[in-house]
Amino acid sequence: MKTLVLSLLVGLFAFATDAQAADKLKVVATIPDLADIVREVGGERVDVTALTKGRENLHLVTARPSHLVALSKADVFVQVGLSLEVAFVPGLMETARNPRIQPGAPGFVNVSEGWEALDKPANVSRQAGDVHPQGNPHMNLDPRAGRFMAERVRDGLIRVDAGSKELYAKRFADYEKRLDEAEARWSEQRKAWSGKKVVVYHQEYGYLCRACGIDIVGSIEAKPGIPPTPNHLAELIAKMKETGCTTVLTAPWSNDDTVARVAEAVGGKAVELPNQCGGIAGTDTWIAMMDLVHRRLGEALSPAKGP
Repeated sequence: MKTLVLSLLVGLFAFATDAQAADKLKVVATIPDLADIVREVGGERVDVTALTKGRENLHLVTARPSHLVALSKADVFVQVGLSLEVAFVPGLMETARNPRIQPGAPGFVNVSEGWEALDKPANVSRQAGDVHPQGNPHMNLDPRAGRFMAERVRDGLIRVDAGSKELYAKRFADYEKRLDEAEARWSEQRKAWSGKKVVVYHQEYGYLCRACGIDIVGSIEAKPGIPPTPNHLAELIAKMKETGCTTVLTAPWSNDDTVARVAEAVGGKAVELPNQCGGIAGTDTWIAMMDLVHRRLGEALSPAKGP
């Protein structure tokens, strides 16, 4: 008899757990940054899947069957936009045929909507490299972007789940307080960086450098998405020596021998920064990622003075 009662209780618990899981909104985010912000705003109301892991070149992500399964079941889809995910999202969305998350549907969230983009091309041509018609898509690395992205996530969750509006509003307000503290911390850290010079591998750090007052004097890529030629590297190294630039910013995916050679040629250093959450240890959340970004920039641009 006791065994029967125990079995019934276990069955009831399992049923309740399954029902609770089924009641959660299934959210698919393209990158871990967005997945983190969805969890911050959505709390226990959301079950989140990120399509990337954190170390990829986001312009070259390959769609996988697991991505398609996740999208077909999703209630909400969250992307950066600005063509950042153009290599893999359009095909997945078309194949998934999930009307809840198609562009224009309540469950489609584009966090860059309304964002003032940098580097908008005057004309789009393959001769200019892998340019984006709407401008630089790496807005997730702007210190101001956490609040901007979270607002759009909050609004998207409310559209789909209006009954939980108060929960989402409260959690967003709590997240804003932590963003206020973080932004004040970052603002203080970067006061000494105005006018400092760096070279980047790719254009990921345009928004970051603008916010920090850092001048980008060149890119290792000959053009966006185009590998460097020997002539281009020679000209870049000469310019770095001329301007006194000794810092090269690179993402995990691009931190290769070329980056090391350029930094060595000017007696400088390569600084690896994440281009999305999770790509480097200690960057599991967006705030933690930006903390690490500012710490590494500080170590490179404002080194501690010896005795």
